[in-house]
Amino acid sequence: MTAKLPFTVSAPASSGNLGPGFDVLAMALSLRNTVQVRQGTGLVDVRGEGAGSLPTDATNLVARAFEQAAGTTIAAAGIDLRCTNTIPPARGLGSSTAAAACGLVAGWEYLEQEWDEDELFAALAVFDGHPDNAAACAHGGIVLCHDRPPVGDFPAELDVIPLGAADWIVPVAVIPDRELSTEQSRGVLPGSYSRHEVVQAIGAAGLLVGGLLGGAPELVESALETDVVHEPHRAALVPELAEARDAAHAGTEALGTTLSGAGPTVLVWSEQDGADQVVGAMAIEFPQATVLPLTIDPHGARLES
Repeated sequence: MTAKLPFTVSAPASSGNLGPGFDVLAMALSLRNTVQVRQGTGLVDVRGEGAGSLPTDATNLVARAFEQAAGTTIAAAGIDLRCTNTIPPARGLGSSTAAAACGLVAGWEYLEQEWDEDELFAALAVFDGHPDNAAACAHGGIVLCHDRPPVGDFPAELDVIPLGAADWIVPVAVIPDRELSTEQSRGVLPGSYSRHEVVQAIGAAGLLVGGLLGGAPELVESALETDVVHEPHRAALVPELAEARDAAHAGTEALGTTLSGAGPTVLVWSEQDGADQVVGAMAIEFPQATVLPLTIDPHGARLES
């Protein structure tokens, strides 16, 4: 049995790291890519972000993920994919994770195969290779992802701990009009860290989690700009981080700023009542960038209709 066509799936943007939570913390954001699966001949129609640059054949990431889940190509299945993207590619907003999630969910739905968030996360983490983004994209909200090594009789496992959606936070995205590859951004990171840096990183990540779970803005503010693992090393690649940080401190009551994933997008964290002020300040500071007030999306990838 295969599903009745057409049907539509969607998946959210995601921001990895959240400052001090390198490769561990992530959150889903209120930008979504949608994919309509309809009868066709194996074509991929890309609209919105990435139109004109993303592949429109079987090499498209959505099509490849569909094949992984369904065990057949879109051409052999007799379908076309209409991809409507609101997540800009190569900006540190999890566009590839969202595309892969849409493809996997579309493949399972095409087969009328039941699936859940944990199954999507497991498949997505392997297919996409970014477990933190995969966890946020599959589960929605803010998540903690732990790649647990084997201990005694317990095998290695990827654990996901949902931390809620923290609806009192407004992440204001400053999205530069340029791309930055994850490979380039990871290439500037050191191969090792001192004990002091490791201890500081653990403490800051714990402080951030405590603030998010407890609804304590003062703890979130204390944690956000204390990263020692990746942001200091990526600063030269993303000068917007320091510029946004200075502008936020000078003219707003923002909680802090973080690099979104590998960049170049910067998130300025605000409480709801200060979000308009932050948006205005960032629009003045970055006239060539896209400035978007977002919310933390409590929902992961899903069947829309």
